[in-house]
Amino acid sequence: MFVENERARLTRKLAEIKESEGKIKEASDILQDIQVETYGAMEKREKIDFILEQMRLCLDCKELIRAFLVSRKINTKSLLEEGFQDLKLRYYHLMIRYYFHEKNYLEVSRSWQAIYDTPQVKNSPQQRAEALTLIVVHLVLAVHDPEQHDTILRVFADKNLLELPPYHALLKYFLTQELIQWSKFEQLYRNELFSLAPFKGPEASKLWEELHNRVIQHNIRVIAQYYTKLTTKRFSQLLDLSPESTEKFLSDLVTSKTVYAKIDRPKGVVVFNKPLDAGEVLNDWSSNISSLLNLMEKTCHLIQRENMVYLEKAEAEEGK
Repeated sequence: MFVENERARLTRKLAEIKESEGKIKEASDILQDIQVETYGAMEKREKIDFILEQMRLCLDCKELIRAFLVSRKINTKSLLEEGFQDLKLRYYHLMIRYYFHEKNYLEVSRSWQAIYDTPQVKNSPQQRAEALTLIVVHLVLAVHDPEQHDTILRVFADKNLLELPPYHALLKYFLTQELIQWSKFEQLYRNELFSLAPFKGPEASKLWEELHNRVIQHNIRVIAQYYTKLTTKRFSQLLDLSPESTEKFLSDLVTSKTVYAKIDRPKGVVVFNKPLDAGEVLNDWSSNISSLLNLMEKTCHLIQRENMVYLEKAEAEEGK
């Protein structure tokens, strides 16, 4: 108990020796045996630094679940304290590695947002631009839901994004209720995105395919908003896809309850208009009746007013 700090430091040195010998798994196992979060004598900064090293070794060994569990030992509020900026950056870079492997792009963008909000990064134009760029890229790669849409709106309102016109326009594409033409989109952004770090790795082609999927899903949502019924042939033309691919993407969005649609294969028609239940039909009817009665009352009032004006004019002429 009285030498727990010294034991932890010596164990870390032993793990470093094993890692230098190429025995990363053994180094990770050695370091995991030390539970520094229970040490009362160790300073907070040293504890966090030790846990971050445990996380790094877990990720290097592809032990992703263990890495995530170890990350929960760190209270992120502690990383906001003065003098902890370097530890905060290390922590979120490690979390980016974890979330990227899990294809949780929304959490990747949040991690980059935490890095972007760090004073050390905010005060460096180059680092700020890099972080903001990667926030935008991972946001558009994330699956659409209310949370993702809300995050896009908040990032789009950031004035610093105006300094990055291509990425400001990229978010605008996904916020505007208009179809995105993939051929034009690819021409504009392929070279731009493939110059970024995430698109330089072995996952580059998969990321580009994922982005293509997000564009298709955006287009389906736009079509569902403007059409109540559409032929499958025209639907495929609008998406620039084969009928089979169109049906697959539409089915995925219907399954996730992002849009409502039904496909009538014999007729070759897609219906986007959701049928109303009895209660909704009654409410709709009641609303229509109320609107009709208000319109009739207003019309009668205007007719009566015109009659009164006409009678006053007629009486005035007779008096003359």
